Amino acid sequence: MQEKWRGKIAAAMEGPVKTGGSRTGRLKHFAEKYAMFILPFITVLREGIEAIVFVAGVSFSATAKSVPLPVVIGLLCGIVVGYLLYK
Repeated sequence: MQEKWRGKIAAAMEGPVKTGGSRTGRLKHFAEKYAMFILPFITVLREGIEAIVFVAGVSFSATAKSVPLPVVIGLLCGIVVGYLLYK
């Protein structure tokens, strides 16, 4: 089963690039070719927006002096975890 899917993925990634056609066809081809980039990108983007909304919500109920330290520490922790996952 794994070999079957590897063959399908390799064929899709190395297949000829279709030129011309309708706008919908080009968009569909782009989405199929870069699906393994688009899905994680949208997921990370959504989580980032959610974090911004969360920090903004907390900052409305807290004093201005109590917000920067947790935000900086959270960003540093996120960068460290992201780097470790990358490596």
